[in-house]
Parts: sequence; structure tokens; C-alpha cells
Amino acid sequence: MERDEVYVPKTRKDLGIPDEAPGLSTDYEEIFGDTPIYTLFTLIRQQVLAFPAYLLFNVSGQKNYPKWTNHFDPNSILFTKAQRNAVIMSNIGIATMVWGISYATSVYGFAEVVKYYAIPWLEVSHWFIMITYLHHTDPRIPHYRGKQWNFQRDHGFEATQHLKAFIGEHYASSTQNSFKALWDSYNRCQFVENDGDVLFYRDKNGRAVRRPAEEYKTKKVTQ
Repeated sequence: MERDEVYVPKTRKDLGIPDEAPGLSTDYEEIFGDTPIYTLFTLIRQQVLAFPAYLLFNVSGQKNYPKWTNHFDPNSILFTKAQRNAVIMSNIGIATMVWGISYATSVYGFAEVVKYYAIPWLEVSHWFIMITYLHHTDPRIPHYRGKQWNFQRDHGFEATQHLKAFIGEHYASSTQNSFKALWDSYNRCQFVENDGDVLFYRDKNGRAVRRPAEEYKTKKVTQ
């Protein structure tokens, strides 16, 4: 949770959902009861705007970062001092590209630029967002806090290749259609608990597909 950089899970507290307690029930329908059409709208909005929103405003990024954290400030907490000049050069490149698009629009017209640049850019951005989202968001995959996190559990590609045989039946993979997986994860992965070192997403009814072992669960509720 503390080491994730994007699509950091929201907690109960983030969404204003009260903790589970004996004798108390939560009206999850009141909180998550959106129509499928509205859910589709918010999913499309994510696929169109999530990447620029993350770069500009750290939307869905690490909540422990300072306000106004973004990927264009050379002095941002996101970068080391050694990366400062690279960020500056990147900003110059982006500014040059913006000028180039503006110039192309004046020469070839807005419609042509949309056809040959904007639409392909949106398609590439969509796939990038979807792959990143699905990599971080699945009801079967745990998120870790504190000492429970390590690079092996971060599912790096190299680690995955070497650990797959060792993990055996616990290795998580899917052959599901990527668009179906996107829809399912978007609906089933709503929040995680406030406490605990090993966390699984809960759905719109407050249910989790998996639960951590007893020693990693949230603090027990006392009556």
C-alpha cells in the first residue's frame, strides 16, 4: 500500500464507509448502488482521462505524497536529484510536441490532426491504462502494508519467471478477455480495509473473494 505508485486501493476510511461491528450493518447499496450505464460512463472516463490525470495531479497515486505532486515538477518527491535534468528535458520535449500539434492543426486542420494523432493517442493511452489498472487491481491479488511488502510480492516480471514454478497453485494468472476482466475488476474492486498488513479488495457488497490468514487480518472488533 505504501509502495504502490498508481491505482492505490481506497480504504473504508477514504470512502467514508464505517467499520464492521457486531449489531451494525452497512448499506452498501446506498454507497455503491450506481446503474450499469453510469458505471460504464465512469469506466470510459477512467480509460480516457486516468493517465493525464495521474501525471498532472497524481490522481489514484500514492496518498502519502504532498499535495500537488505531479510528474512535471523536476523537484517533485517522485524524482531523485539525478533525474532532475531528465525531467526538464522531458518537459521541453512535451512543450515542443504541443507546439508541433498546434502547427499541424494550423496547416492541415483540426479534423486531420484528430484523425491521425488524437484518436491513435487515445487508443494507445487506453491500452496503457487498462494494462496498468489490471496489473494493480484484481480481487484475488493481495496488497501489502509495511513489513509484509517485498520485491518478490511486487510481481516484477523477472521475479515472476523464477518464482512461478515455486509458487505453484498460488500463482495467479488469467486467460479472461481483457475487456471482460476490466469490467469485472472495475465492479468488484471497490475498497480495502483500514487495518491489516495483507489486504484483498472488497466488492460493492462489502465482500472479498479471498481473506488473509488469521495473523494478517484486521484488528478484531471487541464487543
